[in-house]
Amino acid sequence: MIPGRPGTHPLFPDLEKPQPVLHADAAVVVSISGGKDSVVTLLKALKTFRPAQVMAHHQLILEDWPGTPEYCQAVCDGLGVPLYMTQAVYYVYACVQCRHHYLTLCPEPYCRKCSCREARFLMLVDSVLDLVLWREMWPSLEVRFCTSYFKRDIFNRWARASRELLRAHPVIALGERWRESKGRAKLPVLRERSKLAWMLEWRPILDYRRMDVFRKMRAYGIEPHYCYKAQGMTGEDMYERNVEGGPRMSCVMCFLKSAEQMRPAIRSRRRNSSLIEESRLSGKSVTPSSMASLSRAWSRVESRPVSRGRMRERQEERCQHGHPHCCLYLSWTRGPV
Repeated sequence: MIPGRPGTHPLFPDLEKPQPVLHADAAVVVSISGGKDSVVTLLKALKTFRPAQVMAHHQLILEDWPGTPEYCQAVCDGLGVPLYMTQAVYYVYACVQCRHHYLTLCPEPYCRKCSCREARFLMLVDSVLDLVLWREMWPSLEVRFCTSYFKRDIFNRWARASRELLRAHPVIALGERWRESKGRAKLPVLRERSKLAWMLEWRPILDYRRMDVFRKMRAYGIEPHYCYKAQGMTGEDMYERNVEGGPRMSCVMCFLKSAEQMRPAIRSRRRNSSLIEESRLSGKSVTPSSMASLSRAWSRVESRPVSRGRMRERQEERCQHGHPHCCLYLSWTRGPV
């Protein structure tokens, strides 16, 4: 049968690609940004699978709202979900042989143009602004290199290095919704992940309204990230108004924001402490037993990357192609605490 067309059959059934299926024993990694959609995706994953099968991954970005890693950690602690965090560190080199300038996650230089391993180090790129400086261009809707370099590619590298943890049927759960944009309106619930064919992408809240997402968080006693109030949202906007759009959980200085949306972002650092105090879950908690953990996390919110847990330096010894240099990467990775 052709999906959406009852009574019809494919012309060449033997050539039809089999549809992806969620396995009951899947290892589910929820990509959590701290935004409302990713938090509700985590709740949906816990309801669909056994808690032991669910974990979360957060890509650290220096331009995130201050306290975002702590917020993600507090939510995961309250729900009993292990959280992994990875931060990208890129190296910019100038090849001494062909003079090609290139960006790589490899700590050791290797020019793919001429295979030369000698290069002059130019700069370290560990933030979106560094990437803008090196590329000499801003991100756009057509070329969102900030997302690809600091979210998608970093998660994919972490997943490749964690095959043993992810077992036979890994799934990444994403908090995208059909009503958010025309592009997302075309997304399927389930498909193979690009460049990681052995992993499935699962979007369990595609049909949710914005209001449904906020209400689901409220039902579980989870206060939304303070960035929503910082950008002007009220309780009525979150829980009562059936509209889409509005403030989103993106980088503080996201280049796609309007001037009106940028104003609270610019003021966020000096207003941060008072907003955090207001959003101290208003006496609520993720679960009754996690209130102390949430309070401690919020009280320590600062504008540094990760403040909890042990950091360790992790380096892949050889890339998937067997080359000793081309896919080496150096990144900060933290496992569950």
